[in-house]
Amino acid sequence: MAGSGKGRGRAAFTFNIEAIGFAKGETLPEVAFKPPPLFPPTDFKPVPLKMGEEEDYMLALKQEFRASMKKMPYFMRNEDENQGIEKYSKKYLQMRKESMEWTPDWRRLPREMKPRKKTK
Repeated sequence: MAGSGKGRGRAAFTFNIEAIGFAKGETLPEVAFKPPPLFPPTDFKPVPLKMGEEEDYMLALKQEFRASMKKMPYFMRNEDENQGIEKYSKKYLQMRKESMEWTPDWRRLPREMKPRKKTK
């Protein structure tokens, strides 16, 4: 009973192996057991960064400018609307909001920008 009936036959390729460049009976290439490299090798190396006193000064100036712009009152932040769980940082929230208040130096700004109360 074991050998009679419809058998599956011996294993065969489901595609034409000659189409991909191998002859019948020829050994197939070895299977790679390691993963491919994460990045391909670079043919051209990147240009090295300019180093010097002038570049350091420009970097420090840029960082200072970005920090001062974020401290300005017109810098919009996303307010967290979730009032579910009280967080540890909530007690520092009031201090942060107080530090965001800004009183301009009106001597440096034009008079047209200063808000005035209307008098009748």
